[in-house]
Formats: sequence, C-alpha cells, structure tokens
Amino acid sequence: MVYISALTPIFILVMSIGLGLSKENWFLEFGLAVVVISAGTSMVLAYLGGRKAVRAEKVEFESFLPQVEKSESSAFRYTGSIMGVDTNNPMKHLQDQIDEIKRVTNQDEVNFRSGLSFNEARIDSCLAQIRYHEAVTLPKILGQGSGAIFLAGALTIVGSVYLAVPAEAYHIFANVAGALRAWLLR
Repeated sequence: MVYISALTPIFILVMSIGLGLSKENWFLEFGLAVVVISAGTSMVLAYLGGRKAVRAEKVEFESFLPQVEKSESSAFRYTGSIMGVDTNNPMKHLQDQIDEIKRVTNQDEVNFRSGLSFNEARIDSCLAQIRYHEAVTLPKILGQGSGAIFLAGALTIVGSVYLAVPAEAYHIFANVAGALRAWLLR
C-alpha cells in the first residue's frame, strides 16, 4: 500500500506530461478517470471498514480473556519454634529448624510461582483488552462513517461526470424527463 501511495503522484505527473504532448486535449477525460478511481478506492475502503464494523459487533470481550488456573495452598510459617527449645537434644532442635526453613522456602517458591502466574494472567488480561480494542472498538468507530464515505464517493463520481460532460448529461436527462412527462400525462 505504501508503494502505491508513493507511486501514484509520480504516475499522474508522467501521464499528465504525456497527455500534454498529444495533439488533442485529453485532460478532461483523464481528470474524470482520476476522480473515478479515487472515489472508487474510497468506496472500497469504506466498504471494507463497514464490513469489519459489522463483524466487530458480534465479538464479546470475554473471548479475549485468558483462562486462569485457580489453585490455593494453606500453610503455616515457622511452626516448629512454637514448642520451644528441646534442651535435652539441641542438635535435633536445630535440625528441625533447618527442615522447617527448607519447607517454608519450598512453600515460598510455590507462592512465588503462583504470584508469577497471577501476574501473567493480569498481563494477559491487559493484552486481551488491547486485542479487543484493535479487533472490536476501533473497527466499530471507524465503520460508523463508512456509509457517509461511500455516499461521498458516489456523489463525487456523479458530480465529476456532470462537470466533465455537462451538455451530454443535460441532453440525457432532458430526454429522460420528456419520456417521464409523456408517460405520466397519458
């Protein structure tokens, strides 16, 4: 699309120079062709935007949310020191404390990983909101004016035809009006 946008003005300039070299004046027809192609492109883009808006109306935000696993654990921290120090066997007491520190450390690792997964779920929820906005909200907003853009394009084509060939347009519509008048007055 970027190449087309960049090359179109160059193409129009080259064609204009080429038409300037011809013996006949084709600029009126060429101008009409440019306007028709431009309006047609606008109409196609408006149609595509409107189609996306129709599809966006049917999408629910919940379909963008990630599935979260819920698992909870309940544990006490440092329960071994509640009983006090065993003076008869202080080494066993120290070993119990070391074992309890290992258990609490393992539990902290589980809690840490659970917290990480919770944060990942929150990040996924934020990313889901962004994807929802891109896929639903923006097309809804952009598609709201697609009918007006389409109508403006069609009116541009009609107006360009009238400006390009006013005598022929008048002649055609004068004949149509005469035929309608004759048909209604029968």
